[in-house]
Amino acid sequence: MKNLIHILIFIFTSIHTNAAGLYDIKIHVKGLVCDFCARSVEKTFGKNKAIESIAVDLENGIIGLNLKENTGITEEEIANLVKSSGYAIESIEK
Repeated sequence: MKNLIHILIFIFTSIHTNAAGLYDIKIHVKGLVCDFCARSVEKTFGKNKAIESIAVDLENGIIGLNLKENTGITEEEIANLVKSSGYAIESIEK
């Protein structure tokens, strides 16, 4: 049941953030290869108060972030979140 809830949350988040095909921030990451990787990243980034939604594209190694209005996140904060998830950043697009 817990896995089903995680899958439904992921699908809703993915549909919501990809509806316009845009993210506030796209992070290209090395090593994202499985669903467990995606869940780990979502959990880590989800703790940040500035982040509205997260979508992980495993095929392309991209973490897409949408931020809450009137908030921001620095590249250093992003780098720390990615590193604490166990991955390395290739690039960040804002």
